[in-house]
Amino acid sequence: MRVGIVGAGIAGLTAGYALSKQGIEVNLFERSDSITEFGAGITLSKNATILLGDLGLLDSIADIGFHPGKSFIRDYKKCNVINSMELDDNFLTLDRRDLVEQLDLRFKEAKGIIHTNKEVTSINPSTGTLSFANHQDETCDLVLVCDGIRSSLRDSNFEGQEPRFTNYIAWRGMTQITRLPKFEDSDKVNVYYGPGSHWVHYPTGRDEMVNFVAIEKNPKWSEESWKVEGAKTDFLKSFEGWNDDLISMAMSSERLYKWGIFERPLPKTLYNGRAILLGDAAHPMVPFLGQGGCLAIEDAYCLSALINQITDLEKALSIFDEMRNNRSRWIQKRSRLQGSFNHISNPLLIPIRNIFAKTFMKKSVQNLHSYNLNEELSLKLQSRL
Repeated sequence: MRVGIVGAGIAGLTAGYALSKQGIEVNLFERSDSITEFGAGITLSKNATILLGDLGLLDSIADIGFHPGKSFIRDYKKCNVINSMELDDNFLTLDRRDLVEQLDLRFKEAKGIIHTNKEVTSINPSTGTLSFANHQDETCDLVLVCDGIRSSLRDSNFEGQEPRFTNYIAWRGMTQITRLPKFEDSDKVNVYYGPGSHWVHYPTGRDEMVNFVAIEKNPKWSEESWKVEGAKTDFLKSFEGWNDDLISMAMSSERLYKWGIFERPLPKTLYNGRAILLGDAAHPMVPFLGQGGCLAIEDAYCLSALINQITDLEKALSIFDEMRNNRSRWIQKRSRLQGSFNHISNPLLIPIRNIFAKTFMKKSVQNLHSYNLNEELSLKLQSRL
């Protein structure tokens, strides 16, 4: 089998590594001239890290990440604790650059081939042919479309629902761990609820750096790009009234970036002939559960496991579609609901929201992180084979 992958992100590199380990010839095509990622944090929970462990990737990734050990929900003014819970070593925070760099390294070690400066302009799902900007063609038995939320290949080969702005804007930055607020456990995962907005920050394991994200509800996004450098004066206006130490931490970042948060409905089916969607090309979502990267890893693992166990490619893709479409739709909806919950601004509803957070936080997080893809795979294979 010969597999072509479009896009060198988390989904593409993880899938490439997993398939290469099986002895499959994998060529990954990246339109940029290098494998790069924007400097920002990412969280990986148990539903993803157990899969990385099965693939033999977890130890090297954990070595460059951070085990926070605990998570807190706090109020936005005095940073008082609303609730907290323990996190075991299956939960990691790290810098996206380090994760992608490690996946890139391991993919190459597994004899995977990366072609940079190689833009795929179109594919033919019925033949597996990829056409490039330099007018060359290559044909593969299977094409993995992993080129993100703005995937042009999805537009032309699957249902073409456009990405839509969700009315959320994320302000992102990184700063030194010494700039964290001085209260106890500020170096763990900390989430803050404010009226119409929320923040989260955590160490990344890279050079004593902390990642922070401040998200506001805002119906206006007029930028041509989805990411722009933001003015600190605008940031201060958006989060007026927030805790002074949190504001000081954000202001200490060399740069603040504004991201318009977009999502895209899943297509009815994730595959078309010899082409299949993975990661954000398939199911981009609002980031309020920290599951975007986790689902990309789940996608990659699921597809590689099915290809390893089922000789009929059409049947393997059909089972993948059934499993991942259902799972991704649920997480996408659940993430949307979490956004509404985090951003409650009605003064009468805020105390009720906080009671819910105190009562159900642990159970909700545990249910989310305890999903076991291998168990679902086993049950699905027993029922379909």
